[in-house]
Amino acid sequence: MKFKHLAFAFAVGSFSMLNNPVYAEEAAASSTSAEDGEDLKMFRFALRMDRLEFVKSAMQLDEAQEQKFLEQYDRYDIALKALNDERLAIIEEYAANFDKITDKEADVLVKRSFDFRKKRTALLEKYYELVAKATSKVIAARFLQVESVLQGTADVTIGSSIPLMEK
Repeated sequence: MKFKHLAFAFAVGSFSMLNNPVYAEEAAASSTSAEDGEDLKMFRFALRMDRLEFVKSAMQLDEAQEQKFLEQYDRYDIALKALNDERLAIIEEYAANFDKITDKEADVLVKRSFDFRKKRTALLEKYYELVAKATSKVIAARFLQVESVLQGTADVTIGSSIPLMEK
């Protein structure tokens, strides 16, 4: 793929904010030499594990609260991964058509991106309620704060890695 690095920008963007910039650069550099989707899968899995550790640390819960929270968070993370797979597919399609993209294709990609964002917001709303029910509204609000920081940073990292359309 001509813009294979875009897929890895997605993966790096999913986590680069949790470590220092040197880590993010090292991950991006090592990922550009990856030859197949299996490397991307492994890389994304490692990032999700690091992300989980960051979330656990940021949430600052006692053992009982953490157990209740993680029961919901694990389900959230699985659903978020599926959504991020959709996002990755959008990025891959954009990369495959980058130098020949038409107005129609651009419109389809933009609408798919809007749909992704709506689904991600709906997922957060759903898990706010589930976390609040399992723990408390304060813990659920903290979960949203942590996720907002993670998602916002990932959005900026990914967005800044994707070249603008030329037309």
